[in-house]
Amino acid sequence: MTKIRLALTTAALLLAFTAPSLATPATEAVRFEHRETTTWGESLYVLGDLPELGGGDPTRALRMVPSNDHCWSLTVELPRGRSYRYAYVVRWNAAASLASSSNVRRVSDVLQGRVPGQAPERRVKVRYLSGWSQVTLKHDGGSVALTRRGVGRSAGESLFEGEVRTRAAELSFELSDGGSGRDRAPGGDRYRTRLSELTLASGAIHAGSPDPRALGERGRVVRVGSWRSKILGNARDVFVYLPRGYDQSSKRYPVVYMHDGQNLFGPDAMFGGWRVERALDEGITQGRIRELIVVAPANTSARMSEYMPEGDGGSASAYGRFLTDELKPWADRELRTLPGREHTGIVGSSLGGLVSLYLGWTRSEVFGRVGSLSGSFWLRGWVDKLGAAPSNKARVWLDSGNEGGSSFDSMEDTLFVRDELLRRGWALQGNLRHYIHYGARHNEAYWRERVGDVLAYLYPAE
Repeated sequence: MTKIRLALTTAALLLAFTAPSLATPATEAVRFEHRETTTWGESLYVLGDLPELGGGDPTRALRMVPSNDHCWSLTVELPRGRSYRYAYVVRWNAAASLASSSNVRRVSDVLQGRVPGQAPERRVKVRYLSGWSQVTLKHDGGSVALTRRGVGRSAGESLFEGEVRTRAAELSFELSDGGSGRDRAPGGDRYRTRLSELTLASGAIHAGSPDPRALGERGRVVRVGSWRSKILGNARDVFVYLPRGYDQSSKRYPVVYMHDGQNLFGPDAMFGGWRVERALDEGITQGRIRELIVVAPANTSARMSEYMPEGDGGSASAYGRFLTDELKPWADRELRTLPGREHTGIVGSSLGGLVSLYLGWTRSEVFGRVGSLSGSFWLRGWVDKLGAAPSNKARVWLDSGNEGGSSFDSMEDTLFVRDELLRRGWALQGNLRHYIHYGARHNEAYWRERVGDVLAYLYPAE
């Protein structure tokens, strides 16, 4: 794949400022502005050498938001203290063309910038269970000798501990026995995590210092049959995912509510399923996703009406009351949840993606994290009338494919919603993530591929 070669030339024309978001203190909001005349079907993009700016790949350049007088702007969260190079480019917006790296025309000098501030130093506490007699942890910033603290889970195993100091948001590391022995993540890559305290055992990362009985466990799915709603006047199954270690601890967990519950779990789920339990087990084990609970009500024959806002002829407000006034109180009572909005998310696809954003917007006091996969934003009754942004901005994931049917998986409609959020104060790579899955269509197979990344963004391990 070709990449634009970026070289230092003129100084950057940008504004950097601190904006309220759910981004960590390691980032700063940077605003890009440029004036450019484009023809119909074209847009202006910014492309830089940082991963957050596309990493030099034209297919991952960030489309800017147009305004009057041919002015384009975009606010992006970037790592503090990082120098970067970037350019403004014009790309053709046709769905089939966006995946082509040759679809790019540079319209500015290659500019340079530096994000103000410096990433804070983090102290990461590491516990390691191993049969080795000595252990060295190697990371991007150096190496740390771990100290043996005692016997592990058996007489032939030891518990080692150490602390790593780093300014990287994500710790990338491997372990060595001082000779030829080394321990890397399954697949041969380095372990990577944002956790500030972790235990590593048998290739699996655990947050904090877990009960030894939970080591090596996976999550489990419980089916609650015929859960009846007085608000909606119908009944449905509810599927609940409980993370590893749930039964061995007393701690509380964040909760994500997901629609179309019968499509989400196991290999025999409808339409091939999302395999959410597999995505969570893998993401949690890899130290990418926080341990969490999923509560997933199945849909009913009233799905279309329940998932559509009133502006589109549906009854989504009533469905929202079912979630917030019936199902959530039950979950908070029966499960060990963290009930606050900052811990409560809502995720769905297609019409479920539409209703997720709708409820994240209209019930922002309940839902602080929103995931919309291939949202049906071609239904514009509510989308076209988006009011002022809620005072509590949610952390939002938006995505689509770029193939299939006349709407190309609602790609442009999703970009329209993305732009509306950006105009109302969200920042890309901060409290808003937008992703185009090239080659993807509107079905479970592609949502299955993306759901791990969605949950890792909404609930990063920390």
